[in-house]
Amino acid sequence: MTLLKRGLVRGVKWCLIFGLLAMYQWWTGNMDGVHSMVVYGGMAFFLGLTSVIYEVRQWSFRKQILIHWATMHVTILPLIIFSGFLPVTSLQDALLTYLKFNVSGLILFTLSRILLKIRRQVKAS
Repeated sequence: MTLLKRGLVRGVKWCLIFGLLAMYQWWTGNMDGVHSMVVYGGMAFFLGLTSVIYEVRQWSFRKQILIHWATMHVTILPLIIFSGFLPVTSLQDALLTYLKFNVSGLILFTLSRILLKIRRQVKAS
């Protein structure tokens, strides 16, 4: 239960930041900015909520990655598709969006793994 609470706190904190930014955009009359901040807030909430996946020590790293990958597909990917940030007017557009989503996830995963290894090496020295 504490992992769920920790994830909810992280998600809500980030979501509130984007909520404040959305209110500022609304106050200035920028409705496109409001839409963007609400979508980013949703993404931030789910990323914060699911960040605890890597804190479940009973799961292997492979299992953590697969669960993370699956949860991103049911949380972040729909937000990207329905946000209108990428035009999805055909099956080809949808497949291209799906490909971009997975490639960007792979790049972010690779970069974070490299940075984590560097951090561990610096800490060990």
